[in-house]
Order: sequence, then structure tokens, then C-alpha cells
Amino acid sequence: MYASVHTDRNGRVFVSDDHRAAGSDGSSDVALTATIALPAGARLVPLARDALAFGRDGRMREIGRGRLAMAAILPRGYTRLLFPSYAEDPAAPALDALPYAAVGADREGEVVVAAAEHAPAVPGGGAHASSRSELQAALRARPANKLMRQLTRCAREHECAAAQAALAGQGELPVPVGARPAERPRLPLDLRSGYAGSPTERAAIHPSASEIAEMAGDAAARGAARISFGRACDGEPLLALRVVEDAVARIRGSHPGIDLHLETSGSDAAGLRRLIEAGLSSVTVRLGAATPETYRLLHGPIAHGWSDVRASLHVAAARGIRPTVALLVLPGVTDRAVEIDAIVALLGELPGGKLELRDLGADPARTLAAFPAAKPLGVRILLDRVAEADHFRLDGLGGEAASASRGGPRPAAGSPR
Repeated sequence: MYASVHTDRNGRVFVSDDHRAAGSDGSSDVALTATIALPAGARLVPLARDALAFGRDGRMREIGRGRLAMAAILPRGYTRLLFPSYAEDPAAPALDALPYAAVGADREGEVVVAAAEHAPAVPGGGAHASSRSELQAALRARPANKLMRQLTRCAREHECAAAQAALAGQGELPVPVGARPAERPRLPLDLRSGYAGSPTERAAIHPSASEIAEMAGDAAARGAARISFGRACDGEPLLALRVVEDAVARIRGSHPGIDLHLETSGSDAAGLRRLIEAGLSSVTVRLGAATPETYRLLHGPIAHGWSDVRASLHVAAARGIRPTVALLVLPGVTDRAVEIDAIVALLGELPGGKLELRDLGADPARTLAAFPAAKPLGVRILLDRVAEADHFRLDGLGGEAASASRGGPRPAAGSPR
């Protein structure tokens, strides 16, 4: 049994041994059993909602007045199994659309999280942030280039790790093109929440194909292996098709060996075909469901539907590009039987590729309220089913920690006593 972890309005974190840690599977509150130690790079965040947990009598209850629920935000490579349990407050503003995971504490008071590891982190894999002098030097090299100005602003003002790494001559070159969005979700969720980095504003500068090719040439000269369209701060690059197509053709003509990558909603199969013919070499299609109605509810597509997304995946596969499917996992929705079956069937239609799991950020209670009631099978079942699609590569899943129990309230390790 794991003890409940909660916080107060002053930010102090507590473990209550009188309460058993709980999480929500999207349908009901359950005790935490399958957990792992809080991973490096995870962060704990309070929720502006009263915490719920199981009392000594086994009943769910609020922990106490002013005791708020606590959640973990996991780094990439981990998938949450449960949401935190909390008392919904219809009068309160929606929670920030983040990928909240339920937490508890083990016998030693160490925080554990309801999650599974599927892609172990690479130690020391992060690039160093650009120094002010590096940013100034990069901007001086291409002062009139709109893409350079956008990346410099992203690196300097928003501390974007991808932009910093690119301007320091490391990693891939991200190419925001100021494209319009192809999706407008009506639910309190964030379709880009599982992407590396958390942009605070959308890219507004519209670079030309020649400016993009110019920056790509500089990046290739520094050893960059990838030029990437469709960053988290951008809209749908397929809606800026002419510029992206021209840029891809220019870069491919000068640098035949570089990886030209597109992350997309898959809204335009014909447009994707044009980019592949121009020289695109890899593609990631981001989706939260493989059934039409659930896809519509989650994504809020503006001028496309699920059939267009499916067609885009088939276009990539038919032209020799093994697509990456970035599956946005939302407990209580993605792990329903009909959704799991549809996802597995979709993977079975494609002749190979990679499955990337991302936790979908959302206000859990308000997002799930938009769906008809149904009992989910559990995220663990989802992970097991997609792992069986052996023609579709998915990194190995981590094991589960054994559960433990203890007794007596006290502050968590490192919190005020």
C-alpha cells in the first residue's frame, strides 16, 4: 500500500500514512498498485483541487480542508497509468492542460508515480544551452534571415532548448514556418503537450524557402543530421505547403544525405505526397485516436477528418517512408476496448514504422466528461496490445515496482516539518 501525497496552499508537500494513495483510471478511483520511482527529470505540481484518498475504512474521502492534490509531470520515455484523484470543482477555472500522473509514497517516504517506462532516457543526452555570445554571433551571421530571427528569439526569450541547441551547432534544425493550425480542440487539452518543449506562443514569422534553405545549409555544415518541420510552436506545415515544398526541394538538392522530417496532424494526404516527392525523408503523424468520433472530439479538426489522417499514413508507407505514429495517450479514453482495437488495427495496416507514446495533457475531469461513460481496460493493457504489433517498433516497456504500505502522517522528504 502506498501513502497519499498531497500539498497545501503554501506549497508544502506531505505524506499521510492515514490515507492510501489513489488515482483515477478515467472511470473510477482505484488504489495505486503499479508504480515506479519518480524518474529523473519529472516534476511535481499541485492541482487547485482538493485531494482524495482512501481512508483506513477503505472509503474515498477528502484528505482535509486546504489539502490539494499532487501530480507528476513525466519526461519523455514514460507513460502514466492513472490520473491523480481529486474533487472536481465546477465553479473553478479549468486546470492547465498538462499530462498529470498520480503519485504516492513508499515505505521510506520516497515519491512513486503510476507510470510505465517504455523508452529509457539516454544519460547526458541533452545539448548545452546557447550562451549570449553564441546567440549574438549566430544572429550577426544572418541578420536579415527571418528564420534566424525567430530561432534567436525562441532561444533567448523563451529558452527553447531545440532553438538553443541548433544555434549552438548541435542537434537538429527546427524550422517553424508560421503555419496556421489545422486543429482547434474545444476540450481543455493540449495536443502538443507531449512534445519536447513547452512553447508559450506560436511562431509568427513566415520565412521564405530560400531563407530556410540558407539556414539548413549552415546547420548541415555544422554537422546537423536533421531538418525538422512542424515544431511544437508551429501550426500545420501542410497548410504552408508551397514554402515547405520549395524548401525541401532546395535542401535535398544541396544535401542529399540529410534527414528532412515533418511532424504533422496528417490533415492533407495529397500535400504530404508532394513533400515526399520533393525529398521529405521521414514523417511523424500525431493522433489521439483511430476512431472517427473520438478523433473529432479530441482534435477538433478544422477542415479534415480521420479518413484524411489515415490516408496520410498510407501515403507515407506506400512511398517507402516508414511513418512514426505519435499516439497521444489519455487514460479513460485511449485505453477503451474499441479504441485499443482501432489503434492496433491501424498499426496492422502499415508495413512497419515506429510507435511513439506521448501523454496527452488535459484537464482530466472536464475532458472525460465529453465522452460517453465506459469502463477502460487500463493503460497497461493498451501498452501490452501495441507492443504485440511486432512489425511496428516500440521500445521495451519497464517493469512495475512492488507495492508497499506504512502508517503515521509526516511531511515528505525534503519538505518543511
